[in-house]
Amino acid sequence: MAESSNWLILIYKIPPEPSRYRVALWRRLKGAGAVYLQNSVCILPDSPANRELFQDLYREIEESGGESLILEAKALNAADQERIIDRFNAERDEEYSEFLEQCEAFLAEIRHETERQNFIFGELEENEEGLQRLVTWLQKIERRDFFGAAKAAEARKRLTECQEALEAFYAKVFAASELSPDGGKRHEQR
Repeated sequence: MAESSNWLILIYKIPPEPSRYRVALWRRLKGAGAVYLQNSVCILPDSPANRELFQDLYREIEESGGESLILEAKALNAADQERIIDRFNAERDEEYSEFLEQCEAFLAEIRHETERQNFIFGELEENEEGLQRLVTWLQKIERRDFFGAAKAAEARKRLTECQEALEAFYAKVFAASELSPDGGKRHEQR
């Protein structure tokens, strides 16, 4: 991911009530990967998608009775540029750390069910849903990882481990069900 030298800054003031406007605004900004420089001052790398987001939020803030400004900015020196990028990477690494914790919980669940030999379809279905949540979550983090945070590769590797663990569990569920690949019962040899 290329390092940006241009930034977009959204500065806003929004009425405290109803709080749903503040919460919705905060969620959209965090979901886009924005970093708060201070209260009500957010920064994102300059891109067409981020410009569109800030313009949409500008309109929403104004419609909710608030005020906002969108500014283009450029760091005046390399050190400031790096500090901004470091803030983005630190926030993404926090997200990756939380993701890695959930991957470990997923793998522990697979180990637990394997030790119990709980090779039933319902358990497989539950674990498939858990894996899909992890896949979706990692995709969201990666979309807002503008600068390649340090833990990105570890997160991708751990997701692969989760996928492999589920495939192995699937094989055990399949074997325990005594079904052939076409859905029929296996014929026992006598």
